[in-house]
Amino acid sequence: MDCVRHNRFHRNRYAFILTAAAVFIWEIMCGAASAAESVELKLAHFMSPLHVQHQESFLPFAQNVEILTQGRVRIKVYAGGALGGPMQLPDVVRTGIADMAFIVPSYTTGRFPRSSALDLPFLSDQALKAARIFYDLYDPYLANDYRDYKVLWLYSSDPGQLFTATGPIKTLADLKGKKIRSPSAAMSDALGLLGAHPVSMPISELHSALDKRVIDGMLSPTTAIHDFKLYDQIRYGTRINMFSSLLMVVMNRERFASLPDFARKALDEASGKNWGLRAAGIYDRLDADITAKLKTSGRVRLDEFSVAERQRFLDRLKPMDADWAARQAARRIPAQEILTAMRAAMTGNP
Repeated sequence: MDCVRHNRFHRNRYAFILTAAAVFIWEIMCGAASAAESVELKLAHFMSPLHVQHQESFLPFAQNVEILTQGRVRIKVYAGGALGGPMQLPDVVRTGIADMAFIVPSYTTGRFPRSSALDLPFLSDQALKAARIFYDLYDPYLANDYRDYKVLWLYSSDPGQLFTATGPIKTLADLKGKKIRSPSAAMSDALGLLGAHPVSMPISELHSALDKRVIDGMLSPTTAIHDFKLYDQIRYGTRINMFSSLLMVVMNRERFASLPDFARKALDEASGKNWGLRAAGIYDRLDADITAKLKTSGRVRLDEFSVAERQRFLDRLKPMDADWAARQAARRIPAQEILTAMRAAMTGNP
């Protein structure tokens, strides 16, 4: 009897050990599978961690992807140019240094030729309207510029205004000889046609340049005053809505294709047109808030152009469309078709 009990004890212990071992191996296998399915991605941009788009667009996007994948996809956001400056970021993504990046196509002149039509003046008076125009044009006309990328979302800055430190700009004559920081090659051409001296410099250098009167002013979105802390450097502003900037968050196309299905699905769900329009709306709200703050501060004088004076600006810059089309002729780009579609989209997005 004792022998039977003894054998039964050993059989039970052996079964227990086998079961425990099986459970242990299963847990290791599950852990390895889980680790294999986890994904870490890098998103790079050149703005401060305090920038409105970092706080209200890039970080929430990363958080949404993590939530949608139950933590299996994590996106680390590298701010302040940690992985590359404004002009380097398209290559930072293309070469895989970062998986994703915020880019401004107009900062790399000639690289995105179709999109350069959107640098032409007087496109829209709001970021949200401009973003809708960009989406209208993207698939039929612009997509080939970005064949190396997966475009996650695109949007626009708030429109560009004139801000100066040395005197108000109320007429075309007031611009003559003024040194004005330009945000793009197209706006340098525009400022030259208007009689100003365009100056190219990174937006991060504006604070010092205005403070030391290296330049008289800047052609810039109103939100740049907030983002780059220029409240004490400017004294005059004139609302002109002279340009809108195409902005994008793009991803390395091959990296996106290599991800598991659940990761690709989450990235698509968290980005896209709705997220782009949301990002544009953030700029419009901040534009309105800063304009109101400037009006009540007493430190900055804000002016509006008269209807007649605005028309003088429009007439002076009108040849830029034809000049742009002529420059694109050698690239076999349907330039006139893009221009016609762009101006039609302007009227279709009131």
